[in-house]
Amino acid sequence: MLRTIFAGLKARPLRLLLSATAITLGVAFVAGSFVLTDAVGAGLRDAVAFETRGVDVSITSRRGAGLDDTTVAKIRQVPGVAAAEGRTTVSAPMLGPDGRARDAAATASGTDEELRPYDLVEGRFPSNAGEIAIARTSLADVALGGAVTVLDETGERHALTLVGVFDRPVDAGLGGANLVVSQEMLRRLDPAATVGEIVVRAAPGVSPAKLAADLKQAVGGNGISVVTGQEAAARLLYETAPNAPGVVKFFTAFAVLAMVVAAMVISNSFTILVAQRSRELALLRCVGAGKRQVFASVLAEAAVVGTAASVAGLFGGLGVAAALQAVAGQENVYLPLTARTVIAAPAVGILVTALAAALPAWSATRVTPVEALRTPGDGPTARAGRLRVVASTVLLVGGVGAGALALQSDVDDAAPLVVAAMVAVLGATLAAGPLIAGPVVRALARLTPGRPAKLAALNADRNPKRTAASAAALTIGLAVVTLATTVAAGVEAGRSRGLDEQLTADFMVTSAVITRPLPGTLADTLAKVPGVDAAMTRRSFSGDLGKYGSYELSAIRGDLIRPKVLSGRFDRLGPGQIAIHKDIAQSTGLVVGDTLQTERASLRVVAIYDGVTMAGIDLGFAVVDLAQQPTIAPNEKSYDESVLVKLASGADHTRVEASLKQELSSAPLAMLKSVTEIKDDASASIRESLDLMWALTALAVLIAFAGIANTLSLSVLERTRESALLRALGLTRTGLGATVTAESVFVALFGAACGLLVGLGSAWLITEVVASGGDAIAFAPPWERLGVLLGAAILAAPLAALLPARRAGRGSLTAAL
Repeated sequence: MLRTIFAGLKARPLRLLLSATAITLGVAFVAGSFVLTDAVGAGLRDAVAFETRGVDVSITSRRGAGLDDTTVAKIRQVPGVAAAEGRTTVSAPMLGPDGRARDAAATASGTDEELRPYDLVEGRFPSNAGEIAIARTSLADVALGGAVTVLDETGERHALTLVGVFDRPVDAGLGGANLVVSQEMLRRLDPAATVGEIVVRAAPGVSPAKLAADLKQAVGGNGISVVTGQEAAARLLYETAPNAPGVVKFFTAFAVLAMVVAAMVISNSFTILVAQRSRELALLRCVGAGKRQVFASVLAEAAVVGTAASVAGLFGGLGVAAALQAVAGQENVYLPLTARTVIAAPAVGILVTALAAALPAWSATRVTPVEALRTPGDGPTARAGRLRVVASTVLLVGGVGAGALALQSDVDDAAPLVVAAMVAVLGATLAAGPLIAGPVVRALARLTPGRPAKLAALNADRNPKRTAASAAALTIGLAVVTLATTVAAGVEAGRSRGLDEQLTADFMVTSAVITRPLPGTLADTLAKVPGVDAAMTRRSFSGDLGKYGSYELSAIRGDLIRPKVLSGRFDRLGPGQIAIHKDIAQSTGLVVGDTLQTERASLRVVAIYDGVTMAGIDLGFAVVDLAQQPTIAPNEKSYDESVLVKLASGADHTRVEASLKQELSSAPLAMLKSVTEIKDDASASIRESLDLMWALTALAVLIAFAGIANTLSLSVLERTRESALLRALGLTRTGLGATVTAESVFVALFGAACGLLVGLGSAWLITEVVASGGDAIAFAPPWERLGVLLGAAILAAPLAALLPARRAGRGSLTAAL
């Protein structure tokens, strides 16, 4: 039996090639997700190691304890200290080529080269207050010796000479300054800046632990933490690492999708292979092979193919991980190959292949020896039975019922019902595939002129189970793409609609640095610009709500933001009045008319609202009048400040925008954006996530088309005599190829239509449930994107049929007969 298995593999390499391709692609995705997960950790470890290189002892402050230059000088006097540097980072917006401020951060160039967390690439580091060095990734068309303008905390400009370019090889989310200036210039940029960390290098022969103990006695206590460099690196790694699990789950979900689609392709392929080899298997039974041997032979063949394809997929996963990191714009690509990846990814591929081939292998044992005596033919037509009808009906009814219950439930309770409804409807669609595949392809054939379309419909309708199985993988892939695309478009449309309903302004002015306030008179100044109807100031701050604690609040003056009012009236707020967000109302039990007693003010709740959450527009958890802010702000500091501008009716938009920019020339930190730009910024992250989802799901769709090509190839081999008879009756090679191509298009259309319907239905259900909870989302299918998706499926179908169609018309007529 072993010799028979290997002889069969050697004799049928092409028949197994596309099955192996599906396995390879699926394993590549699984391996890629593992490698990408490990790459996140590897990049973070390298970033931490780079940040703490040369550091033997790290000193930081806790509970507000301050570190300053005096502390640094005191540390340098401790025996065993070779060098000590204070690290301070301040905000230093840099003027771009357009003259507008761009967010940037600056640090001072240290005197000890071994303690610098950056490498010099070109030039030198600053030596006086008039010089600056810029990170290579932030360099913008400025040559060495050129002028660079930065702004201090008051908005005053400082023209500096570029003397060097440095590099921070890794970042991994740790942040860091992209400008290096002298210590003198750093104090000018922010006189109140404090030392964030003091890093110490030990003298030769002094252990970090001993030095840390000595420094702890010298400067420890009073909220000052002294740890070794190794302990500091471990702490930094621990504080930054929690972001990784989300990435792991995200890519693992798509890896599971890819393997499910690959499993369907593999199962369909081996089902066809077993059906084609029925006479061979029966002959083996005639010469003494038992059922167990036949079952084991099919599984062994699947295991061999799965092993070879999984090994190829393992190395393909490295390419997938590298490509995804490149698409994400990472400068450093990490490809760690751990024992988990080497073992788990191929194991998943082999296991999925074996499980997918188990049912066809069991079917092989049902072939009786008498089958060997029958004349070869195309085999019996596989029709759907009553059990399938019952199963699809039960799943459909269950899915619709779960969806109906979800629509009547709260958002939290509805989540599992929504998932159950989507899975049940998808299962019903897949189960009902063989029942509707025949009528659908016959209807498509009637709409398509020509004899090849009619022959293709006959071929597809002859075995509806096979046709449905070929389309099922495509159905799953497109359902996921359609669902993600439609939900993302709904979120975008909901935000846009929310902006239109709740924001009556045409422009928004914000600060380039979120912690730097805009000029206090800016709203009054812009209100006087010709063509401007009104200007409103909005400030975010941390406010005290008495016994309920501190929350992120907003202070406004004007009515250009009109959130959705759930109860009460949200007009112009006056002294002693406050409007609260619905979340605060739910958590505290406050209602309209209640009174909040703070340390310095008494506030009456006049409204409960729900509003959009976007930078520059977000009203936070509560809103008060601008004059009320000092009475409830513990530190009276604001952040995320904005000025909203509304144009007069009939005003020339372009002319007024130019006038506003001219007026803002005296406020270099101010950035002007139109409502259209605000919407684009809000949608940017959604579109980036959606593009990544499309790229990831494209692999599953690619596997699905590999399955269609595989099914067609095996079907062509199965129908060799039939194809020869058609040619003998006058069908040309071109006509025969067109028949195979038409069959591929019909299968792709059937799978794509099912996927689109399931995806749209699921997206509608999610939209309705989420919208019932008050979130800004709308059912607005992006028909252009979905049309592109359907068009791509139709165009890809002929490509999938290219090789099978060529093989169908290439054979010898006489030999085939």
